[in-house]
Amino acid sequence: MQAREPFSGSSHELQEQIRRRTQAFARHLPPSQAANLINGVAEEEREAESWEVLKAAEDRVRDLHARFPDYFEAAEAVKQSEAESDLGRFRGWRREQLRLAREADTFAASNAGRIRNAGGTLLAAVIAAKPFGLISGDVFFWGAALAAGLMVLGSQLIKKRRSPLWKGVFIDPKFAAHSVWRCASQAAAAAQIREREPDAAQWEDALQILESRWDRRNRRSTLWAEEDYTGIRYTTA
Repeated sequence: MQAREPFSGSSHELQEQIRRRTQAFARHLPPSQAANLINGVAEEEREAESWEVLKAAEDRVRDLHARFPDYFEAAEAVKQSEAESDLGRFRGWRREQLRLAREADTFAASNAGRIRNAGGTLLAAVIAAKPFGLISGDVFFWGAALAAGLMVLGSQLIKKRRSPLWKGVFIDPKFAAHSVWRCASQAAAAAQIREREPDAAQWEDALQILESRWDRRNRRSTLWAEEDYTGIRYTTA
């Protein structure tokens, strides 16, 4: 196949090309694949044979960015805008993740956060009311004691939670969205470079690194194998 001419259009045109490809990659990504991508970032670090190997790969990707800055500046802009506009989907996944965690745990453990928060609210109320004489000393004492008890109970119940989804990948929706869209936009930039740049073959190893990160969507993490996101129902963009 004959190589195309190097990209010579405007930065806006390049950004829109990368945006279309990125959206095709990530817009309809199911939550289980998104989770694979996010966990894959940490897993990649642990899989490296040594710190030197990991650093060499990062240096090669950094050199690729320096060689084709227009592509990766466009990819960064796409990542920012798409991740922000897609936050609603990831917030929905967070709600679903917590629903699955509650269903997998006991009633008390599932409501541990509410119990602790109720204690904190009660404590704040009695402390605020005491200086104005709205409650007696006895009520203040017993109210504070009850609040402290609720807070301790809630904290103890949180420690007894069994489901790993309480701390799953979507617990921070903004971080999750940016991680997924970054992988997609970087892979899209790599694909554009392959198609447009005559010397792309010289950067095969760096391009493969970016593409392999995106390919992790199809590979379930072995480090977090107990995290099951297949029960998440909210999958629309």
